[in-house]
Amino acid sequence: MKKIVAMLCMLTCVFGLTACGSKEAISDMENKRCETAKVMATDFVIPFMMNFFDDNVAKQYQENYNVHELETLTENEISYYLYFYSTYGINYEFNAIDVDGIAVMNGITSFNGTYKSLGEVDVSNGLTAKSEVSGDKIIVTVPITGSITDKNGNLRTAEAELIFSNDIFLTVESCTLNLNQSMGELMGKAAMDTVMGMGTVFTVLILISLIIWAMGGIPKLQEKLKNKKKEEVQKLKEEAVDNTIAQIIEKEEQSVTADELELAAVIAAAVAAYEGAAGTDGFVVRSIRKRR
Repeated sequence: MKKIVAMLCMLTCVFGLTACGSKEAISDMENKRCETAKVMATDFVIPFMMNFFDDNVAKQYQENYNVHELETLTENEISYYLYFYSTYGINYEFNAIDVDGIAVMNGITSFNGTYKSLGEVDVSNGLTAKSEVSGDKIIVTVPITGSITDKNGNLRTAEAELIFSNDIFLTVESCTLNLNQSMGELMGKAAMDTVMGMGTVFTVLILISLIIWAMGGIPKLQEKLKNKKKEEVQKLKEEAVDNTIAQIIEKEEQSVTADELELAAVIAAAVAAYEGAAGTDGFVVRSIRKRR
């Protein structure tokens, strides 16, 4: 009995591994879509995206158009080429290609950035594409050879990857050009990214430390400003008091002076009356002393 159970378990495992190792068969319709997607990629989308190898063209599109405008411009441009080929008797099974504006925007950045390391690409002999179905997506990959050589004297290569929607529209949802790099280049880039990341982290930590240190001086600054304000208020109060006292003294002096003048006039009139004079023009009161 144990041997039978063991045999059944073994057969189950074998069939399970066989099922895992086999790929899911695609339908004839999906196979036809894959072939159409490969033609779209090699004959139209990739040649169009290669226009952005030029920095000026890439900059113009990035600065002057949004994703919706890029979508319309790309579809119109490809439709023009389809019409142009049809006039020479070259007809395709499709008369338009739908694209996503974000895919075009990202593709411009990807193709333009890769060109600096890849160089010029010769497409006169055509491009060869591979495709695979992944759920509701069709992934098309196209190997591309440039004109720049690496340190070993070999021409640099890249791989264009386009993702189409797996439906009747075959909309281009993603478009990138990835440079093929050696393990040494990848490790060097990874090390540089690590250094940059750590440098950024340490820079941010230093800035945070400086901000925290600076915040510790805020209470002192506030106290200093508060004391300065108190001093200014006290000074204004003292000046106000001094001005008030000065005004009082000035008023008293004016009052005393007025009283003395009145007294002098009275004395002069009394003397004039005593002397029998007609007026006080001849009399001058030099000083007035109060007798005890």
